Amino acid sequence: MSFFNFAMPLFITITSYSLMEQKLGKSGHLQVNTTLPARTLLLGWGPYAILYLYAVIADVTSISPKLQMVPALIAKMVPTINAINYALGNEMVCRGIWQCLSPQKREKDRTK
Repeated sequence: MSFFNFAMPLFITITSYSLMEQKLGKSGHLQVNTTLPARTLLLGWGPYAILYLYAVIADVTSISPKLQMVPALIAKMVPTINAINYALGNEMVCRGIWQCLSPQKREKDRTK
């Protein structure tokens, strides 16, 4: 489970973004933070993978159920964090969000 749910996606993410960085770096259009998705995956799913490996080796009942839920909740937040990273990292998306939230834009639309 740790291999297919943690190690393999981490390897695919690191490999994909490394290749993308090489290709975009040659063309001079590197506008993406290529290490951020791998770091997010590592920090988000890492504690869950460690807890799972600990459960295989030792008795998990020594850890309180509330503490066992923390890594799972962190892992479930990763898709939301990825969406926020994408929105803030992409200039067009970020500009569109600010245009939607801008009160000046709304007042201009009302006068038309």
